[in-house]
Amino acid sequence: MPSKAMVITFDDGHIGNYELLPIIKKLNIPVTIFLCASIIDTNRQFWFQYDELPMSAEKLKKKKNNERLKILRKAGFDKNHEYDSASALQRKHIEEMRPYVNFQAHAMYHPIFPNCDDEEVRTEIFGTKEALENKFGLEINAIAYPNGDYCERTIRLSKEAGYQCGLTVEYGFNDLESDLFILKRLGLDDSYDKNELIAKVSGLWDFIKTRNGRKQTVGKTEKVVS
Repeated sequence: MPSKAMVITFDDGHIGNYELLPIIKKLNIPVTIFLCASIIDTNRQFWFQYDELPMSAEKLKKKKNNERLKILRKAGFDKNHEYDSASALQRKHIEEMRPYVNFQAHAMYHPIFPNCDDEEVRTEIFGTKEALENKFGLEINAIAYPNGDYCERTIRLSKEAGYQCGLTVEYGFNDLESDLFILKRLGLDDSYDKNELIAKVSGLWDFIKTRNGRKQTVGKTEKVVS
């Protein structure tokens, strides 16, 4: 592993990622984009971007998956509905970006894995790898857990599906001793200025925002590290 090695990652496969291609080409940046296999190359929408969410996306993330879907359907959201425009990368974008970007797996529809039942999470983890390999000819060896949330079941199924590593959003840095299925990342936002970027990349911000180095999100602190 090179000294101070870094990989830049983007989750979901938002269509706006395509606009980064000229910068990626110019700077020869190692970039990985984790794709939602049932949303890319369609006009489906990411559920958390729905304009008429009945509650915040963060609150919905805490619900059991079947309850979350029921709430969304009642609010008028159908995960298979085709809208007027695309929210995610299309096949033509992926093909153009492939020589410069490493595409990997995120999920099918972006549920929160620990909140899914056994059948749902198996379909998401196995299905996204199969779809990206068979429909798009991608070589899939990594999965980024949606929202960074995972549990022992998530890791077990990811290994069973044939992934070689899994990414969280746990704060910190990775080394040769890191668990390959609990890889850490430093989260950044489009709106940061240079000083905020430095604080984020150094890991200082995430350390301050955590409790004893643990991410504070959906309120689970047992074996589900989320």
